[in-house]
Amino acid sequence: MSWTDERVAELTRLWETGYSASAIGRLLGVSKNAVVGKAHRLRLQSRPSPIRRDQRVPARRRVPMPVRPAPMRTAAAVEPQVEGRKELPPQPAPRIAARRDGKGPGCLWPLGDPGEPDFHFCGMPAIEGKPYCPGHCARAYITRTRAEEEAA
Repeated sequence: MSWTDERVAELTRLWETGYSASAIGRLLGVSKNAVVGKAHRLRLQSRPSPIRRDQRVPARRRVPMPVRPAPMRTAAAVEPQVEGRKELPPQPAPRIAARRDGKGPGCLWPLGDPGEPDFHFCGMPAIEGKPYCPGHCARAYITRTRAEEEAA
């Protein structure tokens, strides 16, 4: 579709008459966005937004939550054993100091709320080629047995 002089004149006439961009598009056989783009390039008078800014609901003020210390996790608290799965080796308590940029050799399993100051990553040594330590890999990468697949 090309904008001929006749089509541009019709667009300008309809625009100044007050037709909506979608109505002009239907009459000219083009999309609403094509009409808006051409009107902008022709520097036709812009239309007021149909969204009323003065009736917006003001944002609620956030009340700061009290800071709680991060609970120390032990190997026994990582995950209860599920029947039929092999037992994972016990893990020492995780380090709190993992890199905040999400890179490095440590486990990248998030602990806590990212909006809180005590948010951190697990930090235990990660499995080669995986972002998590063995305990968190067991939680993240769940594999089903053939019997479980057929039952589901």
